[in-house]
Amino acid sequence: MGSAGEGSSVSIVGRGARIEGSLECPGSLKIDGQVTGKISVDGEVSLSPESVVEADIRAGSITLGGRVKGNLIAPGEVALPRESLVEGDVRASSVSAHGRIEGNIVAQNRVELGATGRVDGDITCKTLVIAEGAVFRGRSVMGDGPPEDR
Repeated sequence: MGSAGEGSSVSIVGRGARIEGSLECPGSLKIDGQVTGKISVDGEVSLSPESVVEADIRAGSITLGGRVKGNLIAPGEVALPRESLVEGDVRASSVSAHGRIEGNIVAQNRVELGATGRVDGDITCKTLVIAEGAVFRGRSVMGDGPPEDR
């Protein structure tokens, strides 16, 4: 079996399931249950609105429909729909926030706060778009990133 087949696989943590510890997947991961610990995925991590996660998540991209207490790190996009809540920092290429983030955001490119988005923390990015109705409490640093990243 080649790694191409492994990269296209999707693992699922079903509703009612509880996992504690480190969770690693070569493909993508869909979470409908509870995870506590650390998550590392090569592909996309997708969390349903019913999911509850207390873990740092490192993935290619992240779509968050539930609640996460931990940091999100993705070289791709992090998307946070209206019902999402992140208690931790977000580091990604781009971030689309329509939910709530209680922590700092560092994006290499663009951060977009939708009308229902709320950020309580600092935002560092090249482009910042804030829709009418969004709430942003913190500092904005525009440019190539914080000095420690240069």
